[in-house]
Amino acid sequence: MLKKYIYTGILLGTIVLAGCSANEETEEQVQAKEEKMEDVTNGQAVEVETLPDTDKEEVVSVTPLDLTQEQKEDYHKQYVEIVKEINAKEGTNHLEVNPIDEFKSEDWVEPEKFRQIAEDRATWEFTSKVFGGDPVD
Repeated sequence: MLKKYIYTGILLGTIVLAGCSANEETEEQVQAKEEKMEDVTNGQAVEVETLPDTDKEEVVSVTPLDLTQEQKEDYHKQYVEIVKEINAKEGTNHLEVNPIDEFKSEDWVEPEKFRQIAEDRATWEFTSKVFGGDPVD
């Protein structure tokens, strides 16, 4: 009878300790998240929304730029040049820029940020979680 209580106590203790260690974040992980947030926001005001517990990540929404029509035209020209450069560098025509009248207010970003996004898209490799992260053809 005493063995039954000992085994039950050990089992419950193991479950409690396993649950506690699964939710802990190290100080390095917290610091890395904060640095990542600073890089993404580029000094702009942000609103952070937490996702449901299934994802356990945070979404950063950057406030859109308030540009005049002349600035929008200038940015659009820069976007087109950036896409031409990246397509030439990658040897493809996969990237293109929408016409200026199709841009929404949240689509406008600094040209440097646009270059980073475009370069990421040009080298994007699709993978499948079902097959262990292998590239999808």
